[in-house]
Amino acid sequence: MSTHPEASGNTQGSGVAHGGSSGAHAPTGWTHRRLLEVGSGSAAIESRATQLAVAAFVVSGILTTLLMLGRRLPLAGDESLGNIAAWCAGAGAGLAYLVAYVVETKRGLHGWRRELPVAKRVFDIFALTLASGMLAYLAVMAIASLFQLGFQGITVDPLGGGVLAGAATAAMTYIGALVGSRVRSESIALLATLQLFTGTMASMVSSPDASWWQLHFSQLGNEEGASGYRFNVSLIITGFVLIALSNFIGNDIRRGLNAREADDPKLVRTLSWLFAGIGICMAIAGSVPDAENIVVHVGSASGMLVVFAVFVYVSLRRVVDVPRDLVVFSLIVVGGIVIAVLLWIPFGYYNLTGTEFMAASLLFAWLTVFVRTAAAYAEPRGIVATAPELHRGTAGRPAETAGAPDDRA
Repeated sequence: MSTHPEASGNTQGSGVAHGGSSGAHAPTGWTHRRLLEVGSGSAAIESRATQLAVAAFVVSGILTTLLMLGRRLPLAGDESLGNIAAWCAGAGAGLAYLVAYVVETKRGLHGWRRELPVAKRVFDIFALTLASGMLAYLAVMAIASLFQLGFQGITVDPLGGGVLAGAATAAMTYIGALVGSRVRSESIALLATLQLFTGTMASMVSSPDASWWQLHFSQLGNEEGASGYRFNVSLIITGFVLIALSNFIGNDIRRGLNAREADDPKLVRTLSWLFAGIGICMAIAGSVPDAENIVVHVGSASGMLVVFAVFVYVSLRRVVDVPRDLVVFSLIVVGGIVIAVLLWIPFGYYNLTGTEFMAASLLFAWLTVFVRTAAAYAEPRGIVATAPELHRGTAGRPAETAGAPDDRA
């Protein structure tokens, strides 16, 4: 793990009064911090996203039109406009995410990642790019299916199909470029949650076995065809994203410890590996369906819960100044999982599917809260004003602080 102070991509310094003076002229009564953004500005990010979206519209529109020449296709289904548009949107979103991430990294964002092995950096961007593309693919498929239900029996000609596919690809490319430009632990956690949710939902609605829920969620992965493929691939990609997220979380915790003068590289490495272990177990569970090897599949799923429990215990016990609210919420989540299991065995209120659903919902709710808390923990204590030392400003002049030198021109 890196121990450079610019680990977050921001540089912290003392406050500067009136925009040009040094820290010596900072107003008294304030604890200042100046954040120097590294990477492209907002205007450059929007411009790049728009350019990529326009290019994606043109390429996707032409490609779809050529593929549809001489025929009209429905909005959804195996041989449909929605299927073509989904593949184009997935490719566009993934490539846009990759381009934006690489450009911003070269411009200084995520400087702390230079301390990581090259293989780890390559794997992370591969996982995030793949997840972005897969999520866009599933989103367009879902939208196409929804519109097919609303416009039953409709078919689209090549020109109209090219426009619709181009629009869908442009929208997903634009989003991918924006998200890839400012990658944070919170956005990666959201990507993992959406990936697992949309992949599972897509598998559920396309499952040929309407009674799959009477067994367990792993039954979806045992299905032949698109249903089982989507579920297993979603598990694998979500696991990859969690592995990529592990070092971002470790970096946030390290920054928070440094800010509290409690640097502990060993603890940071331990937490990073434990969190990566959750993703590794999930990826293995997706790679080995229940029907192929029940021992490996169930062992990986169970191992994921065990590693998660260890991660929670170590982080709450060892991390200095951990927020009390996170401790309370973690206990609530653990208690909720125990109750969910008890409602299955011995009370028999619902089956294993219900238990898995409740446990997964609680785990990802905890993940969201933990990641956001870790990001806040990484920031300095904040700006504290001493109100009695402030004077009210007058029209055309900013408020001044008592005792601060007047360096106006």
